[in-house]
Amino acid sequence: MAFLKKCPKCGLDLTDPSATACPVCGTTLVALPGSKIWIGALIQFAVVGGFLLIFGFPKFMIVIFGAVIVIGTALSAWLKPRQAGPRPAPQKPTRHLILYRVVSLAIAVCSLVFFATLLFGFVMFMNAWTQWHQYEGQPFHQSTFEVVRAYYQKSTSSHSGPSVYASGTVEGQREWMSLLPYLHAMPHDQDELDMRVGPGTSIPIYLFPKLTGRARVQVLEAGLPAQVSRQQAMDTLNYGLGGLALTGAIIFLLLRLRRVCFDDSLSSQPLASQAVAAGSGNR
Repeated sequence: MAFLKKCPKCGLDLTDPSATACPVCGTTLVALPGSKIWIGALIQFAVVGGFLLIFGFPKFMIVIFGAVIVIGTALSAWLKPRQAGPRPAPQKPTRHLILYRVVSLAIAVCSLVFFATLLFGFVMFMNAWTQWHQYEGQPFHQSTFEVVRAYYQKSTSSHSGPSVYASGTVEGQREWMSLLPYLHAMPHDQDELDMRVGPGTSIPIYLFPKLTGRARVQVLEAGLPAQVSRQQAMDTLNYGLGGLALTGAIIFLLLRLRRVCFDDSLSSQPLASQAVAAGSGNR
């Protein structure tokens, strides 16, 4: 049996179960948002949360992204039933099919770029922001790191690369430090690392006595960690927002261009036919 719903104002019989407004008089029809939108939100959260967990990002970032997804989904579900006015035909005859397909593919690619810029830009910004405030205001002084032994650690999983670090002494105390800021390029194996950073190598460093682990020792030539991280955070914010604005503008223009591929004159015929039928029925 076909779906049938009657407009409470003009009496028009509606057969579209997803209609939220009468196409003749514009009366808003009561309709509860479907569960598909929340299923889509759950899929988005699963993809984003899984990505962040796999790559070892802080859990508070997962909470932030989850809150953004929930707020966006709730807002969309709240606004959808309130949309009034005549509903356009679900399918409209198209022209310039090749142009339509090319523009649709470009919109999909730009949307992916927009999402990737938002995701990775946020991650890079938060990492730089965290390191900036980790070192900001911390007491430090210049010293020298005397290498005792360098270590080349192979990647332990598919999503993380190798790491290089060293044990040594600073002012007579045992310390550890990351060697990548000093080497600038990752060596291929332990032998190459030993050739570049052998026992007894002296490396100028900043020592942060109140911090723990490898964070206590930072290479001098890399600059003050707080200043470097602050500059990275600001650069990421500026370039990220600029990239989002540019990509959003391109998507908007492509959506406008895709409208050229639709024949609006033909798509308005079903609504006109319904209006004539409703007028005849009222007589």
